[in-house]
Amino acid sequence: MKVLVGVDGSSNSFAAVEFVARLLSPERDALVLLFATPDITFGDDQLDPMIEERARAALSRTVLDAATERLPAAWRERVAKRDVAGAASARLLEAIDEEHADLIALGFRGTSGIIEEFVQGSVSRTIVISAKVPVLIVKSAVASEAPAKQSPGPVTRHVHVLTAYDDAAFAERAAAVLSQFTWPPETRGWAITAVRPMFITDLPDWIKIERNPDVAAMAAAWETEHKQNLETARQELEKYRALLPACFTNEELIVAEGRPAEEILTHVRDKAIDLVVMGSRASGSFKRLLLGSTSEQVLREAPCSVLIVR
Repeated sequence: MKVLVGVDGSSNSFAAVEFVARLLSPERDALVLLFATPDITFGDDQLDPMIEERARAALSRTVLDAATERLPAAWRERVAKRDVAGAASARLLEAIDEEHADLIALGFRGTSGIIEEFVQGSVSRTIVISAKVPVLIVKSAVASEAPAKQSPGPVTRHVHVLTAYDDAAFAERAAAVLSQFTWPPETRGWAITAVRPMFITDLPDWIKIERNPDVAAMAAAWETEHKQNLETARQELEKYRALLPACFTNEELIVAEGRPAEEILTHVRDKAIDLVVMGSRASGSFKRLLLGSTSEQVLREAPCSVLIVR
């Protein structure tokens, strides 16, 4: 698998470099670091073109070398480094095609929520909306906008992964992506699906014991249908798990009842999840993310990294 990582000198982007490197094999995979040099100006003064070019080159070299230092030794001689000039989002999208990347990774920026970043037109928003490949948004334990002076440090324990089942089409795409990662030993993986409850709460007892035979029959039909929905969901989740890497086979399947986003976030916290894997129904526009979809809520509220599979 070939992965493109956008770096900008922040601790968040360096966290993305470290996170991705833990899931790739230097012998089998390819890693490209890309830094888009911003415009270099001093107030209203225009720099001499030669001075500006040297300044750009020095800045790019500094950022890319610092990012490389975050990689394990086996990667440092193999990683490809690119510096480009111009808007980061546009250059990253171009690089996806030029490098034939299978996945793009970015560090999560900002502490006020990814949707605010989306509204403001951030790089993350543009990439999540426009990229035709899976997008990994990495959240660092130390969220900071300041340039990183040192690595935030690798995760010291094995990785916990939660993949949320959507439908059969998503299952095939997600399984194909997850099978390309080199999962660290003792990685623990869970698969979850959520069945929306037929009622906000359980059926009240007075309905269940209502003497009216029509009401009693209706209540029984509702409960039977709900049980069938739960069983169907479990069978579909079993089929999905059969497609996944071995690290997902030892944990229990999670068939939750409730709102999907809330159930996912609950298990993220309960199981100390490091990575959530989800799909998007936005068909490239990501419209649902901006309208309060499950993916949007998880991206905004999850304390861990999120991989959006297309």
